[in-house]
This record gives sequence, structure tokens and C-alpha cells, in this order.
Amino acid sequence: MMGRKSICVVVGGLLGLSTVGVATQLGTEPAAADVAPGCVVDTTGVLGWWRGEDDLLAEVGPDLTGTVAFDTGLVARGMALDGTNTISVDGLPPVSTAVTVELWVKPTNTGFTGLTQTLVSRWDFPSADDSARSFALLLDPYANLLWMTDETSTRRPEELRVAVPQIYDGAFHHVAATWDGTQFGIYFDGLLIASAPSQGGPLNPAATTPFRVGSTAGLGDPFRFTGILDEPSVWERVLDASEIGAIYASGAGGKCTFVPVQKAKLNATGGALLDQFGYSVGTHGTTIVVGAPLSSAATQFAGAAYVFTRAGAVWSLQAMLYASDRRPSDQLGHSVAVDGDTIVVGSYGNDNGGPSGTNSGAAYVFTRTGTTWTQQAKLTAAEAAAGDGFGYSVAIDGETIVVGTPLDDDAGGDSGSAYVFIRSGTTWSEQAKVVATDAAASDNFGLSVAVGADTIVVGSPSDDDAGSQSGSAYVFSRSGTVWSEQAKVTAADAAATDLFGNAVGIDGETMVVGSPLDDDAGADSGSAYVFTRSGTVWSPQAKVTAGDAAAGDRFGYSLGIDGATLAVGAYNDDDAGGDSGSAYVFTRSGTTWNELTKLLASDGAAGDYFGRSVAVSGSIVVGAYLDDDAGTSSGSAYVFAP
Repeated sequence: MMGRKSICVVVGGLLGLSTVGVATQLGTEPAAADVAPGCVVDTTGVLGWWRGEDDLLAEVGPDLTGTVAFDTGLVARGMALDGTNTISVDGLPPVSTAVTVELWVKPTNTGFTGLTQTLVSRWDFPSADDSARSFALLLDPYANLLWMTDETSTRRPEELRVAVPQIYDGAFHHVAATWDGTQFGIYFDGLLIASAPSQGGPLNPAATTPFRVGSTAGLGDPFRFTGILDEPSVWERVLDASEIGAIYASGAGGKCTFVPVQKAKLNATGGALLDQFGYSVGTHGTTIVVGAPLSSAATQFAGAAYVFTRAGAVWSLQAMLYASDRRPSDQLGHSVAVDGDTIVVGSYGNDNGGPSGTNSGAAYVFTRTGTTWTQQAKLTAAEAAAGDGFGYSVAIDGETIVVGTPLDDDAGGDSGSAYVFIRSGTTWSEQAKVVATDAAASDNFGLSVAVGADTIVVGSPSDDDAGSQSGSAYVFSRSGTVWSEQAKVTAADAAATDLFGNAVGIDGETMVVGSPLDDDAGADSGSAYVFTRSGTVWSPQAKVTAGDAAAGDRFGYSLGIDGATLAVGAYNDDDAGGDSGSAYVFTRSGTTWNELTKLLASDGAAGDYFGRSVAVSGSIVVGAYLDDDAGTSSGSAYVFAP
């Protein structure tokens, strides 16, 4: 933590703007108790947070757009700007009563540059339209931070300016600025170094002006940052000194983590007993899909999938998906996955037209145009046979779909397989069938599947390498159109009946495998294992278990991973009664995974099986397919987010 210091406050105008008075408080240091590493802050009011982990996707809020390189940041990776980048987002909600912006900054320059550089802004200038200006945090040529607002009381922009010569020392520094309608504040490395009264009045919301990170289209010459920016965020409230100090103190270990809380409970429109809504869940961005494999809404037990979308903080039903050739007991919705405007839904009880194909299985692809979903394809195995269970598991990434077939018999009864399909235009075609190189009867290879770009993970929970049903997972990689087995992974402490591979997930170079019947904290307490790839080699990174693990919880039965966030279901946990269920959230700092929080349904009850399914993509979705809101086992799903 920085010690107390005197910071010179420079009073002067920029581009003819008026300026406020000198700072009234310098070097205010938050209490040590408030800045403990690994802190958690109140997430109320956060509008956007962008981590810069080799993408412009939002951890909270809408995604940034533009082109930028990525380099070593303070927290893992950061956005590397060269003075030509234009990075912005149009969908950020406006603010008018209070605002905080904060980020880590490492300029490339080591001194005078002759240019003012944008850190973050919602400001177009010069502009004949006053409504184009709201706020901007800039770094001027003389190593001064400038915090500008445009308040509607007089339509006169104001600024607070303070010198920070340390910013050019080649290290990362944390910068934050606040405004609450009456007062400006600027923080540097966790300390309040400048504050002054503003002229009052609500902040101009500038609703049509993009929020920009390190760049601008309207601030002039050229107002684009050169260097690395990391972990920027914007809030519709003023963070206090302890919160900003806590973010600074967490340093390279990660910004104070935003803890997810329950935002919504989803139920099927017209739901009925035995629907099992929530048996499977998937999410991507602002879209959630929930499977209800025993729904009889269209045909008895034919199944259905429900699509929900978010507008602001509200999740609403957008569509109910049914198979065009549905038949009784098809169980559409046994598995689901979504990527953008494409959903794949497994129907492992599908008979494909007659008794000869009983439970051979199928998967259906639906696509969205505007707000309308239509069936694009029905996928079946080229070698389909009765009882294969094709569609027991599904996964999608871009133009690639993987379908698990755990009861296929190529290497003996129920040895299992998985099929890969690719899309060209609107046509899906089978690209490959993958099986384990050491396949054997009853392995159930394909019970779980995951895909990321050119990599597939397939779980084989009944594989017997370390004893009956100890389990394993296989990784396949694609070169051109050819898929080859890259690795087989098992638990370092594998034992019989662990069911390692019952659930699998992948994101980039990280893979996670669930082992729900592992016995570390008692019989069937459960665990999950994280592996990372370097080149073509996968190595174990961590074994995660619940902080309050207990026998019979079956932690690891379901899981989902998104960047540095891992969600793990434990559907037999008993916090709200026997088998009420729970889910756990872990975050990664460096190579260490730490438990962030435990998720419980606000109305959890015995036998709900909350955590039987989980998915994570920004929001975390947890299925509770035996919840009884609309009758016995009608089911529900819960949405959690910061």
C-alpha cells in the first residue's frame, strides 16, 4: 500500500472548459481492515466490467467492440493500445446522479508526450450537441489526471486536474474517479488525492454517446491511449474510499470479485407436474435455454426447450422449442446448449420413425432471426442403432456441434461414442465419429461432451483404469477436417466408482472434469479437477472441493466454466432439506482456484435437486428439475449474476 504523500493539484483549463477549485483532501488512506487482498465489494450499481482476457467480452454489462492487441496486464491479460485503437460500447446504460470509473493504467510513454490520452470516457467534443457530453477521465501531456463532467444545470463542462508524475514509472497504477452531484474525487493507487465541489445538477446522461476505453471518436488530437489498460469498470454510484482502496489492494490477485446473487427464478409457461424443467440448462450472453424432457405441452413426454432472454435486469420467455416430428417419450431437452443465435437440443429417446430405432436418439438445431426461433436441422448418427442414446449430451461452439452417444456398442455394449457435425450455410453434416483408442464395454464414453474451437472433451465415467467406474476423459483436436485423440486424462488420486468424467467443460486452454462420487469428505462427497494445456500437453492444475463438503453431496455432478469462473453443482447437498441441492462458484487467481461463494435457491426445499444442471456465461444458471412450483417435479431454473 502507498504511504501518505502530498500531491500537487494543478488548476487550469482544458480546451476552454471551466475548472473547479483545488482539492480539499489529499492522500486519504482507507483503513487496513478494508483493503484485505481477496476483498469483495458491494456490486450494486456496476454497469460494466471488462477484464481484457484476450477478448473484449464483458464480465458485467455489454461487450466492447473494436480491435486491440492483448499483453501482460496487472491481472492476467490486459488491453494493449497503440494510439490508433477505437474501443467502445453503445449499449451501456446512461448515468445522471452518480458515477465511478476505475481501471489499471500502464502508459507506454515515460514522460511528456505532447498529447492528451483518454482512459475512459462518454464524451464527444467538439460537438454542437450538448447531449453528446457526460464524463471523461484523461491523462494530459504533463502527467495530470483530468476528470471532466458536463452537468445539466448550466450546460457548462467542469474538470478536476491533479498531477500524478509516478504514472510514467513503467509500472501499473490504479486510477479511479467519482462524481455524486456535488463533489468530484480522484483516486490514485487506492488513495483519494483530489476532491472538490462541483456546480451541482444532474449529470448529462449522453445516452447516444458510446462509452469508450482508451480511445475516442470525438475528443480531438487524437486522445487515444498508448500502453496497457486492465480491468476497467464503470458504476452508477460512488464507490467509497474503502471500496476503491480494496480494489487497489487486491492487486495482481484480481479485482475485488463480484459475488453472484440470485436475479431470477425461471419456470415453464404452462408448466405441469413431471415436466422436469431444468433437467438441462445452457446460457450464452443474454440468452438462456432450459430443457424440460418430460414436458407434455405438445405431445406426451415428447419434451421441450424454453428460451429466455434478458432486457436490462429482466429475464423473459422468448420461445418454446418443439421437434417438428415429435413423438411420445422422445425426451427433447434431455440436454441443451446455446451459442449466439443457435441452440442444439438432445432427444435421446427419439426413435427416428419406428421400433427398429427405439431410443436411437436425435438432436435438433434451432436458429434465431430477430426474436423468432425456427428448426434448422435434425441430427442423427450415420450409424444409428436402437438403444444408442444419441443426444444424451450435446455441446456447441460456432459452427461445430458435438453429440454424445454413451450407449453405442462399437467396442462392446455401451462402450459409447461421440459425433461431430459442422455447419455450412444452413446445412449441418457429420464430420467425424470419435471413439476412445482404448474403448471397452460399459465405458459410457459420450455421457458428457464439451467443445471449444478445435478441441473436444468427452467424458467416460465408467472407464475402469483405476478400478470399476473410476472414470476418465478424452481430448480430441481437429486439424483441417480430421479429429485425433490428443490426450486421456484421469484423476491423480483416482479410485473405483468415482465417476470421473460424469461432467466435462472447456474454455480455451482450461478443462474441468467432474467426479461426483469421489470420497474425500465422505462417501460420494464429490470433487472436480482442473487441467490446463501447454502445446498439446494437458497437466493437472487443481482439484476443487466444497468448503463444507459432506458425504452424499455429489459435488461435480454438473459444472460449467467461463474464463476464470467455475460453477459446480452438488444436487444432493442438504442445506434446505435432504437433496435440496446447491452449487459452488470458484474463481482463478494465477494458478489457484478459490471458492468464491455457495449458491442456494431462495426458496429451496427438500428433494429439489438444485444443481443437477449448471451453466455459466457471465450469468450462472442452475437447474432444479424436481422443484414443485407447478406440481410434483415440474421443475425450475435459477439465474445468478453480480
